[in-house]
Amino acid sequence: MAADIATESFEQGDKVTLRVLVDKQKSKVVYAEAGKDFVDALFSFLTLPLGTIARLVAKESDIEAVIFGSINSLYQSVTDLDQQYLFNQTCKEMLLTPRNFMESLIQHMKLNIDNTPVQYFACEDWQFCRGDISGTRVTTFRNQKCICGKRLNAPSLFHVVPITDVNGFFKDTATFLIRDDFCVMPDDLETSLFLLKKQGFSDFANVEKKTLHITKNEVVDLLKLSLLSKTPMTDFIFKNGKFAKPNSTFQSEIRIGKDLPSDQGNHMVVKVLRRKSNRKILFATSEEDFADFLFSFLTFPLGGVLQILEGLSSISSIDVLYTSMTELSSDQFLRSKVLKDELADPRIFPGFKLKNQILPIGTRELTSKLVNDDLVVTPMSSIDAVSYLERMKVPLNDVEEIVVSIGVKEGLSILKSSLTSTSALTNGLNQYIG
Repeated sequence: MAADIATESFEQGDKVTLRVLVDKQKSKVVYAEAGKDFVDALFSFLTLPLGTIARLVAKESDIEAVIFGSINSLYQSVTDLDQQYLFNQTCKEMLLTPRNFMESLIQHMKLNIDNTPVQYFACEDWQFCRGDISGTRVTTFRNQKCICGKRLNAPSLFHVVPITDVNGFFKDTATFLIRDDFCVMPDDLETSLFLLKKQGFSDFANVEKKTLHITKNEVVDLLKLSLLSKTPMTDFIFKNGKFAKPNSTFQSEIRIGKDLPSDQGNHMVVKVLRRKSNRKILFATSEEDFADFLFSFLTFPLGGVLQILEGLSSISSIDVLYTSMTELSSDQFLRSKVLKDELADPRIFPGFKLKNQILPIGTRELTSKLVNDDLVVTPMSSIDAVSYLERMKVPLNDVEEIVVSIGVKEGLSILKSSLTSTSALTNGLNQYIG
Protein backbone atom coordinates (compact mmCIF):
# COMPACT_ATOMS: atom_id res chain seq x y z
CA MET A 1 0.00 0.00 0.00
CA ALA A 2 2.78 2.47 0.92
CA ALA A 3 4.54 1.84 -2.37
CA ASP A 4 1.38 2.70 -4.29
CA ILE A 5 1.04 5.95 -2.39
CA ALA A 6 4.66 6.85 -3.02
CA THR A 7 4.35 6.61 -6.79
CA GLU A 8 1.01 8.27 -7.34
CA SER A 9 0.81 11.86 -8.52
CA PHE A 10 -1.76 14.40 -7.47
CA GLU A 11 -4.74 15.39 -9.54
CA GLN A 12 -4.25 18.91 -10.80
CA GLY A 13 -7.86 20.08 -10.78
CA ASP A 14 -7.58 22.48 -7.85
CA LYS A 15 -5.41 25.56 -8.25
CA VAL A 16 -4.88 28.53 -5.98
CA THR A 17 -3.82 32.03 -7.03
CA LEU A 18 -0.56 33.48 -5.72
CA ARG A 19 0.44 37.08 -6.53
CA VAL A 20 4.14 37.87 -6.29
CA LEU A 21 6.33 40.98 -6.40
CA VAL A 22 9.83 40.25 -7.71
CA ASP A 23 13.03 42.24 -8.04
CA LYS A 24 13.67 42.12 -11.80
CA GLN A 25 17.37 42.89 -11.55
CA LYS A 26 18.18 40.33 -8.85
CA SER A 27 15.57 37.71 -9.89
CA LYS A 28 14.44 37.60 -6.28
CA VAL A 29 11.08 37.55 -4.55
CA VAL A 30 10.24 40.68 -2.56
CA TYR A 31 7.07 39.14 -1.13
CA ALA A 32 4.00 37.18 -2.18
CA GLU A 33 0.34 37.89 -1.44
CA ALA A 34 -2.06 35.02 -0.86
CA GLY A 35 -5.38 34.07 0.66
CA LYS A 36 -6.22 31.35 3.13
CA ASP A 37 -5.98 28.40 0.71
CA PHE A 38 -2.28 28.88 -0.04
CA VAL A 39 -1.35 29.72 3.55
CA ASP A 40 -3.35 26.72 4.78
CA ALA A 41 -1.17 24.58 2.50
CA LEU A 42 2.05 26.06 3.90
CA PHE A 43 1.02 25.58 7.51
CA SER A 44 -0.20 22.05 6.79
CA PHE A 45 3.51 21.17 6.54
CA LEU A 46 3.60 21.44 10.35
CA THR A 47 0.89 18.78 10.72
CA LEU A 48 2.62 16.20 8.53
CA PRO A 49 4.29 13.24 10.29
CA LEU A 50 8.00 12.99 9.46
CA GLY A 51 7.37 9.69 7.69
CA THR A 52 4.82 11.34 5.40
CA ILE A 53 7.29 14.11 4.58
CA ALA A 54 9.96 11.52 3.76
CA ARG A 55 7.53 9.74 1.44
CA LEU A 56 6.44 12.93 -0.34
CA VAL A 57 9.88 14.46 -0.91
CA ALA A 58 11.36 11.18 -2.17
CA LYS A 59 9.17 11.47 -5.30
CA GLU A 60 10.24 13.21 -8.48
CA SER A 61 8.33 16.39 -9.35
CA ASP A 62 9.41 19.64 -10.99
CA ILE A 63 12.16 19.43 -8.39
CA GLU A 64 14.25 16.29 -7.99
CA ALA A 65 13.83 13.98 -5.02
CA VAL A 66 15.15 15.44 -1.76
CA ILE A 67 17.05 13.83 1.10
CA PHE A 68 15.36 14.73 4.39
CA GLY A 69 18.26 14.38 6.84
CA SER A 70 18.36 10.80 8.11
CA ILE A 71 14.57 10.45 8.01
CA ASN A 72 14.62 9.10 4.43
CA SER A 73 16.99 6.27 5.34
CA LEU A 74 14.97 5.52 8.46
CA TYR A 75 11.80 5.30 6.34
CA GLN A 76 13.58 3.06 3.82
CA SER A 77 14.73 0.80 6.67
CA VAL A 78 11.09 0.12 7.56
CA THR A 79 10.28 -0.50 3.90
CA ASP A 80 13.11 -3.03 3.59
CA LEU A 81 12.65 -4.71 6.97
CA ASP A 82 11.26 -8.24 6.79
CA GLN A 83 7.99 -8.61 8.64
CA GLN A 84 9.44 -11.32 10.92
CA TYR A 85 11.30 -8.55 12.74
CA LEU A 86 8.12 -6.59 13.42
CA PHE A 87 5.26 -7.44 15.72
CA ASN A 88 2.85 -7.65 12.78
CA GLN A 89 2.10 -6.17 9.35
CA THR A 90 0.01 -3.43 10.93
CA CYS A 91 3.12 -2.02 12.63
CA LYS A 92 4.82 -1.66 9.26
CA GLU A 93 1.77 0.07 7.77
CA MET A 94 1.60 2.44 10.75
CA LEU A 95 5.19 3.55 10.18
CA LEU A 96 5.01 3.80 6.39
CA THR A 97 1.64 5.56 6.31
CA PRO A 98 1.45 7.47 9.62
CA ARG A 99 -1.86 9.22 10.17
CA ASN A 100 -2.19 12.97 10.65
CA PHE A 101 -3.73 14.09 13.95
CA MET A 102 -5.34 17.05 12.12
CA GLU A 103 -6.51 15.06 9.09
CA SER A 104 -10.14 16.10 9.54
CA LEU A 105 -9.14 19.76 8.99
CA ILE A 106 -6.85 19.26 6.02
CA GLN A 107 -8.93 16.70 4.08
CA HIS A 108 -11.04 19.37 2.38
CA MET A 109 -8.26 21.88 1.73
CA LYS A 110 -7.84 22.77 -1.93
CA LEU A 111 -4.12 22.01 -1.79
CA ASN A 112 -3.96 19.10 0.64
CA ILE A 113 -0.83 17.05 -0.13
CA ASP A 114 -1.24 14.48 2.65
CA ASN A 115 -2.40 11.49 0.60
CA THR A 116 -2.36 9.05 3.51
CA PRO A 117 -5.56 6.93 3.30
CA VAL A 118 -8.20 8.01 5.80
CA GLN A 119 -9.95 4.78 6.69
CA TYR A 120 -11.48 2.92 9.62
CA PHE A 121 -12.39 -0.73 10.07
CA ALA A 122 -14.98 -2.28 12.34
CA CYS A 123 -15.50 -5.76 13.72
CA GLU A 124 -16.67 -8.15 11.02
CA ASP A 125 -19.47 -9.09 13.42
CA TRP A 126 -20.08 -5.49 14.49
CA GLN A 127 -23.86 -5.83 14.84
CA PHE A 128 -23.47 -8.38 17.64
CA CYS A 129 -19.99 -7.57 18.96
CA ARG A 130 -19.81 -6.50 22.60
CA GLY A 131 -16.81 -4.25 22.06
CA ASP A 132 -17.13 -0.51 22.50
CA ILE A 133 -16.58 2.45 20.20
CA SER A 134 -13.45 3.59 22.09
CA GLY A 135 -11.20 1.39 20.01
CA THR A 136 -12.11 -2.24 20.44
CA ARG A 137 -14.64 -2.17 17.59
CA VAL A 138 -13.00 0.43 15.35
CA THR A 139 -9.41 0.64 14.16
CA THR A 140 -7.43 2.54 11.53
CA PHE A 141 -5.85 -0.65 10.15
CA ARG A 142 -7.47 -3.75 8.72
CA ASN A 143 -7.32 -7.19 10.39
CA GLN A 144 -6.61 -6.09 13.95
CA LYS A 145 -8.19 -8.39 16.52
CA CYS A 146 -11.39 -7.22 18.17
CA ILE A 147 -12.09 -7.76 21.88
CA CYS A 148 -14.54 -10.48 20.82
CA GLY A 149 -11.76 -12.37 19.05
CA LYS A 150 -12.86 -11.70 15.48
CA ARG A 151 -11.12 -9.47 12.96
CA LEU A 152 -11.61 -5.73 12.51
CA ASN A 153 -11.83 -5.78 8.72
CA ALA A 154 -15.25 -4.38 7.80
CA PRO A 155 -15.17 -0.82 6.35
CA SER A 156 -16.63 1.38 9.07
CA LEU A 157 -19.14 4.19 8.73
CA PHE A 158 -18.03 5.49 12.13
CA HIS A 159 -14.97 7.66 12.67
CA VAL A 160 -12.78 8.20 15.68
CA VAL A 161 -12.07 11.80 14.63
CA PRO A 162 -14.86 14.23 13.77
CA ILE A 163 -15.62 14.62 10.09
CA THR A 164 -16.36 18.18 9.09
CA ASP A 165 -16.71 20.27 5.97
CA VAL A 166 -14.48 22.93 7.55
CA ASN A 167 -11.24 23.18 5.64
CA GLY A 168 -7.91 24.45 6.89
CA PHE A 169 -6.96 26.68 9.76
CA PHE A 170 -7.70 30.25 8.68
CA LYS A 171 -10.81 32.33 8.19
CA ASP A 172 -12.12 32.49 4.63
CA THR A 173 -11.47 36.23 4.28
CA ALA A 174 -7.93 36.22 5.67
CA THR A 175 -5.11 37.44 3.39
CA PHE A 176 -1.38 37.38 4.03
CA LEU A 177 2.02 38.54 2.87
CA ILE A 178 4.67 35.82 2.58
CA ARG A 179 8.33 36.70 2.73
CA ASP A 180 10.95 34.87 0.68
CA ASP A 181 11.91 32.76 3.72
CA PHE A 182 8.30 31.61 4.42
CA CYS A 183 7.59 34.19 7.10
CA VAL A 184 3.80 34.71 6.94
CA MET A 185 2.50 38.15 7.99
CA PRO A 186 -0.80 40.04 7.93
CA ASP A 187 -1.53 41.69 4.58
CA ASP A 188 -1.45 45.44 5.17
CA LEU A 189 0.06 48.41 3.34
CA GLU A 190 2.47 49.32 6.14
CA THR A 191 4.08 45.86 6.07
CA SER A 192 4.17 45.89 2.28
CA LEU A 193 6.00 49.23 2.13
CA PHE A 194 8.37 48.15 4.89
CA LEU A 195 9.40 45.05 2.92
CA LEU A 196 10.00 47.13 -0.21
CA LYS A 197 12.09 49.71 1.63
CA LYS A 198 14.05 47.02 3.48
CA GLN A 199 15.22 45.60 0.16
CA GLY A 200 16.36 49.01 -1.06
CA PHE A 201 13.54 50.05 -3.39
CA SER A 202 12.91 53.79 -3.70
CA ASP A 203 10.44 53.43 -6.58
CA PHE A 204 8.73 50.67 -8.51
CA ALA A 205 10.88 50.68 -11.65
CA ASN A 206 12.58 47.38 -10.82
CA VAL A 207 9.54 45.68 -9.36
CA GLU A 208 7.55 43.21 -11.45
CA LYS A 209 4.20 41.63 -10.60
CA LYS A 210 3.58 37.95 -11.34
CA THR A 211 0.39 35.92 -10.94
CA LEU A 212 0.83 32.18 -10.42
CA HIS A 213 -1.69 29.36 -10.18
CA ILE A 214 -0.40 26.84 -7.66
CA THR A 215 -1.20 23.12 -7.90
CA LYS A 216 -0.76 20.32 -5.36
CA ASN A 217 2.38 19.10 -7.09
CA GLU A 218 3.83 22.59 -6.73
CA VAL A 219 3.03 22.55 -3.02
CA VAL A 220 5.17 19.40 -2.81
CA ASP A 221 7.91 21.39 -4.57
CA LEU A 222 7.57 24.07 -1.88
CA LEU A 223 7.79 21.41 0.83
CA LYS A 224 11.03 20.15 -0.71
CA LEU A 225 12.45 23.66 -0.93
CA SER A 226 11.50 24.37 2.68
CA LEU A 227 13.96 21.61 3.66
CA LEU A 228 16.73 22.86 1.36
CA SER A 229 16.69 26.60 1.08
CA LYS A 230 16.72 29.86 3.00
CA THR A 231 14.87 31.48 0.08
CA PRO A 232 12.27 28.90 -0.96
CA MET A 233 9.93 31.37 -2.68
CA THR A 234 12.67 32.69 -4.98
CA ASP A 235 13.96 29.20 -5.75
CA PHE A 236 10.44 27.99 -6.49
CA ILE A 237 9.50 30.84 -8.83
CA PHE A 238 12.78 31.12 -10.73
CA LYS A 239 13.55 27.37 -10.63
CA ASN A 240 17.27 27.95 -11.03
CA GLY A 241 18.23 24.94 -8.94
CA LYS A 242 20.89 26.97 -7.14
CA PHE A 243 19.46 26.91 -3.67
CA ALA A 244 20.74 29.22 -0.96
CA LYS A 245 21.22 26.28 1.38
CA PRO A 246 21.37 26.71 5.14
CA ASN A 247 24.73 26.77 6.87
CA SER A 248 26.14 23.25 6.74
CA THR A 249 27.66 23.59 10.22
CA PHE A 250 25.33 21.53 12.35
CA GLN A 251 24.33 22.84 15.75
CA SER A 252 23.36 19.69 17.58
CA GLU A 253 23.37 21.02 21.14
CA ILE A 254 19.87 21.19 22.53
CA ARG A 255 19.34 24.71 23.81
CA ILE A 256 15.84 24.80 25.23
CA GLY A 257 14.60 27.48 27.56
CA LYS A 258 11.99 25.35 29.26
CA ASP A 259 12.83 22.49 31.59
CA LEU A 260 13.00 19.08 29.98
CA PRO A 261 10.82 16.38 31.48
CA SER A 262 12.48 13.99 33.89
CA ASP A 263 13.84 10.73 32.49
CA GLN A 264 12.32 8.99 35.52
CA GLY A 265 14.91 6.25 35.16
CA ASN A 266 13.64 5.44 31.66
CA HIS A 267 16.90 5.15 29.73
CA MET A 268 17.95 3.02 26.78
CA VAL A 269 21.41 1.50 26.64
CA VAL A 270 23.20 1.26 23.29
CA LYS A 271 26.71 0.15 22.35
CA VAL A 272 28.30 2.61 19.96
CA LEU A 273 31.20 1.71 17.67
CA ARG A 274 33.15 4.88 16.89
CA ARG A 275 36.32 5.71 14.95
CA LYS A 276 38.93 7.06 17.33
CA SER A 277 40.65 9.12 14.64
CA ASN A 278 37.69 11.33 13.67
CA ARG A 279 35.09 10.51 16.37
CA LYS A 280 32.60 9.46 13.69
CA ILE A 281 30.09 6.89 14.89
CA LEU A 282 30.02 3.90 12.56
CA PHE A 283 27.01 2.15 14.02
CA ALA A 284 25.27 1.30 17.27
CA THR A 285 23.89 -2.02 18.49
CA SER A 286 20.87 -2.10 20.73
CA GLU A 287 17.87 -3.99 21.96
CA GLU A 288 14.38 -3.40 20.58
CA ASP A 289 13.70 -0.26 22.68
CA PHE A 290 16.18 1.92 20.77
CA ALA A 291 14.98 0.69 17.36
CA ASP A 292 11.38 1.32 18.46
CA PHE A 293 12.39 4.80 19.58
CA LEU A 294 14.01 5.67 16.23
CA PHE A 295 11.15 4.24 14.17
CA SER A 296 8.69 6.29 16.23
CA PHE A 297 10.22 9.44 14.68
CA LEU A 298 8.25 8.64 11.52
CA THR A 299 4.97 9.18 13.41
CA PHE A 300 6.00 12.56 14.90
CA PRO A 301 4.27 15.60 13.33
CA LEU A 302 6.78 18.21 12.20
CA GLY A 303 5.09 20.95 14.25
CA GLY A 304 5.24 18.80 17.37
CA VAL A 305 8.99 18.41 16.87
CA LEU A 306 9.32 22.19 16.40
CA GLN A 307 7.38 22.74 19.61
CA ILE A 308 9.70 20.64 21.79
CA LEU A 309 12.73 22.21 20.08
CA GLU A 310 11.20 25.67 20.63
CA GLY A 311 11.29 26.48 16.93
CA LEU A 312 14.99 25.67 16.53
CA SER A 313 15.17 22.67 14.22
CA SER A 314 18.11 23.97 12.12
CA ILE A 315 15.80 23.90 9.05
CA SER A 316 15.73 27.67 8.58
CA SER A 317 12.62 28.07 6.42
CA ILE A 318 10.60 25.68 8.57
CA ASP A 319 11.72 27.47 11.73
CA VAL A 320 10.63 30.81 10.23
CA LEU A 321 7.27 29.36 9.12
CA TYR A 322 6.61 27.92 12.59
CA THR A 323 7.55 31.13 14.41
CA SER A 324 5.38 33.27 12.13
CA MET A 325 2.41 31.00 12.83
CA THR A 326 2.81 31.45 16.58
CA GLU A 327 2.79 35.24 16.12
CA LEU A 328 -0.41 35.48 14.05
CA SER A 329 -3.51 36.66 15.91
CA SER A 330 -5.92 33.80 16.49
CA ASP A 331 -8.85 36.23 16.84
CA GLN A 332 -8.11 38.02 13.58
CA PHE A 333 -6.95 35.21 11.30
CA LEU A 334 -7.44 31.69 12.67
CA ARG A 335 -10.74 29.92 13.16
CA SER A 336 -10.17 29.65 16.91
CA LYS A 337 -7.58 29.91 19.69
CA VAL A 338 -7.87 26.15 20.26
CA LEU A 339 -7.03 25.51 16.61
CA LYS A 340 -3.95 27.74 16.84
CA ASP A 341 -2.79 25.85 19.93
CA GLU A 342 -3.21 22.53 18.12
CA LEU A 343 -1.33 23.83 15.08
CA ALA A 344 1.49 25.05 17.34
CA ASP A 345 1.73 21.64 19.00
CA PRO A 346 0.17 18.92 16.79
CA ARG A 347 0.03 15.51 18.43
CA ILE A 348 0.79 11.98 17.38
CA PHE A 349 -2.29 10.28 15.94
CA PRO A 350 -4.22 8.25 18.59
CA GLY A 351 -2.86 4.73 18.89
CA PHE A 352 0.47 5.55 17.21
CA LYS A 353 2.43 6.61 20.30
CA LEU A 354 5.05 4.32 21.82
CA LYS A 355 4.08 2.93 25.21
CA ASN A 356 7.42 3.99 26.72
CA GLN A 357 8.10 7.11 24.65
CA ILE A 358 10.84 9.08 26.41
CA LEU A 359 10.33 12.30 24.43
CA PRO A 360 7.65 14.83 25.36
CA ILE A 361 5.66 14.33 22.19
CA GLY A 362 2.57 12.83 22.10
CA THR A 363 5.58 0.92 16.93
CA ARG A 364 6.33 -2.01 18.22
CA GLU A 365 8.87 -4.56 19.40
CA LEU A 366 11.94 -5.65 17.45
CA THR A 367 14.75 -8.00 18.37
CA SER A 368 18.33 -6.72 18.73
CA LYS A 369 19.20 -4.22 16.01
CA LEU A 370 22.16 -2.56 14.30
CA VAL A 371 21.73 1.16 13.56
CA ASN A 372 24.05 3.01 11.17
CA ASP A 373 25.02 6.67 11.57
CA ASP A 374 22.33 7.75 9.07
CA LEU A 375 19.69 5.71 10.96
CA VAL A 376 19.60 2.72 8.62
CA VAL A 377 18.20 0.05 10.93
CA THR A 378 18.95 -3.62 10.16
CA PRO A 379 18.74 -6.91 12.09
CA MET A 380 21.86 -7.45 14.19
CA SER A 381 24.54 -9.83 12.88
CA SER A 382 28.15 -9.94 14.05
CA ILE A 383 29.33 -11.05 10.61
CA ASP A 384 27.39 -8.22 8.94
CA ALA A 385 28.95 -5.73 11.38
CA VAL A 386 32.47 -6.98 10.55
CA SER A 387 31.63 -6.83 6.84
CA TYR A 388 30.49 -3.23 7.28
CA LEU A 389 33.81 -2.28 8.88
CA GLU A 390 35.65 -4.01 6.04
CA ARG A 391 33.53 -2.23 3.43
CA MET A 392 34.20 1.13 5.09
CA LYS A 393 37.95 0.31 5.23
CA VAL A 394 38.12 0.95 8.98
CA PRO A 395 41.24 -0.47 10.70
CA LEU A 396 40.41 -2.47 13.81
CA ASN A 397 42.91 -0.47 15.88
CA ASP A 398 40.92 2.69 15.00
CA VAL A 399 37.71 1.41 16.57
CA GLU A 400 36.41 1.90 20.09
CA GLU A 401 33.22 0.57 21.69
CA ILE A 402 31.36 2.90 24.01
CA VAL A 403 28.27 2.20 26.10
CA VAL A 404 25.84 5.14 25.96
CA SER A 405 22.73 5.73 28.05
CA ILE A 406 19.97 7.42 26.02
CA GLY A 407 17.57 9.63 27.95
CA VAL A 408 15.50 12.70 27.06
CA LYS A 409 18.39 15.03 26.21
CA GLU A 410 20.22 12.45 24.13
CA GLY A 411 16.98 11.39 22.43
CA LEU A 412 16.08 14.98 21.52
CA SER A 413 19.58 15.54 20.16
CA ILE A 414 19.31 12.49 17.88
CA LEU A 415 15.86 13.63 16.74
CA LYS A 416 17.10 17.15 15.96
CA SER A 417 20.15 15.92 14.07
CA SER A 418 18.02 13.45 12.08
CA LEU A 419 16.12 16.37 10.52
CA THR A 420 19.14 17.88 8.78
CA SER A 421 22.04 15.47 8.94
CA THR A 422 22.91 12.10 7.40
CA SER A 423 25.20 11.55 10.40
CA ALA A 424 22.43 11.61 12.98
CA LEU A 425 24.17 9.47 15.59
CA THR A 426 27.53 11.28 15.36
CA ASN A 427 25.96 14.74 15.51
CA GLY A 428 23.35 13.74 18.04
CA LEU A 429 25.49 11.79 20.53
CA ASN A 430 29.12 12.94 20.37
CA GLN A 431 28.52 15.83 22.74
CA TYR A 432 27.43 13.31 25.38
CA ILE A 433 30.33 10.90 24.82
CA GLY A 434 33.71 11.48 26.45
